[in-house]
Amino acid sequence: MEKNEIYLDMLSWALPHLRNHMTLGIFSRIRDKSCYYESQLIHGFYLTLKYDFFNDIDIDFLNGHARHYYINCSEEKSMLYVTQIKNISKLFALVPDSLKSQLEWEGPSVEL
Repeated sequence: MEKNEIYLDMLSWALPHLRNHMTLGIFSRIRDKSCYYESQLIHGFYLTLKYDFFNDIDIDFLNGHARHYYINCSEEKSMLYVTQIKNISKLFALVPDSLKSQLEWEGPSVEL
C-alpha cells in the first residue's frame, strides 16, 4: 500500500463510525468517547492527502496525532483502535530514510 492509500483506508473506517455515532441517543453519545479519538486522528488528513510523497506534514502527523491516539486511545475506547494502529504502523514502515531522523518515537509495535 502507498501512503495515501493508507490514509484513505483510515478515513474509510473513521468517517462511517463518526456518522453512525451521530444516530445514537444523546446519552450514548456522551458516554462514548470514541468519536473524539477518531476525529483527532483524522482531522488533518486534508493536508496529508495533498501529496503522494512523505513530507514534514506526515512526520508531524506521526509524531503528534498518531502518537496521541496510540497512547490515549485503546480497544475499550474505540472499536477501530486495532485497525487504526495497524495502519499507523504501515505508515511508519513507509517513511523514507531521509525523514526517519525527524520521528520522535518508533511507532506502534504490531504485527502486520
